[in-house]
Amino acid sequence: MTTAEATDTIVFPRRTPGRKSAAREAAEHAADLKLCEWIEGRWLATGLAFGTRGWAYIAENEGFITKGEFAAFETWLGRVRKEGLLDPDAVADDDARRADHGEYVDHDDPEDYAAGAFDRANDLLSVYTPISIWQGLDTYIEVLVEKVDLKVLFRPVCRRYRVPLTNGKGSNDINSRRRMLQRYRAHAECGRNLVLLYAGDHDPAGLDIARVIKSNLMECANIRDVGFDPTPIEVVRVGLTAEQIEALDLPWINNLETGSGKNLADPRHPDHRKLYVQDYIAAHGPRKVEANALARNPAAAQDLIESAINGYIPPDWPTFYAARLIPHREAAREAFAALIARTGGGAS
Repeated sequence: MTTAEATDTIVFPRRTPGRKSAAREAAEHAADLKLCEWIEGRWLATGLAFGTRGWAYIAENEGFITKGEFAAFETWLGRVRKEGLLDPDAVADDDARRADHGEYVDHDDPEDYAAGAFDRANDLLSVYTPISIWQGLDTYIEVLVEKVDLKVLFRPVCRRYRVPLTNGKGSNDINSRRRMLQRYRAHAECGRNLVLLYAGDHDPAGLDIARVIKSNLMECANIRDVGFDPTPIEVVRVGLTAEQIEALDLPWINNLETGSGKNLADPRHPDHRKLYVQDYIAAHGPRKVEANALARNPAAAQDLIESAINGYIPPDWPTFYAARLIPHREAAREAFAALIARTGGGAS
């Protein structure tokens, strides 16, 4: 069975209210299990766990639900997790709701604990980083994404190149913009060119967001610990583009439905006649592609962002940078050994 054939047999379990026959209950339970198995299979195959909203976007891209059914899908996802039908780790933690200061109890004996402490000390010496990866580069870049799931996809590449990666959620909050401008200011003072790579949905709002990013940054230019004019920052949209959609065979969603369940293609929608909506419909028709569609092909997503980054940072730069750090880390190890020798080989 091909992937297309497999997904054609999956439906979103739209449960009927009230009393049901045993046959109906069994059919709904089987539909629950089938979609849960598909989600677990996608998670295990890619190693990528998305949040409830992210899985909703993927379900929309696969044609299981419409945008107007996101709330119902997220409720369903919560129910099947509580009922034990879906592996809970297939859904990413909500870091904003994570408990802080939980107790941790060591179960090692003193010898094992000491060995672990020694290993941790070695690990710390292995990550000593006294020079910037940007030293020797003439352009500083960051990546801004519209959806948190793109952070999941792009994180391995951005981590390798040490490129800051931010989820803007359409229009990122004041503090995230503030921190971003502080970083850009520091690199501007070093004489580097400034570039912000942006990846978001291919829909009217997604394309419009790309055009207003600079004004969103300008709003925070006068915050007291920023004091930086972001005009020199070049905003470069790296996806999704119509060409990428065609090259990667990403699925078009044949509507312009928004989170409210209304459709931008409907003349009765209050934004329908806005220029950015009309320009989009004229160019692409009443259809869209969510950036989350890249979750269907994580390797292609990572190639996309790495190619964009390589326009400013050479592909071999992380290797070159790692080699530059070796003598500094060796010096740190020597200093650590000398410190141990001076203290008689142990802590006081």
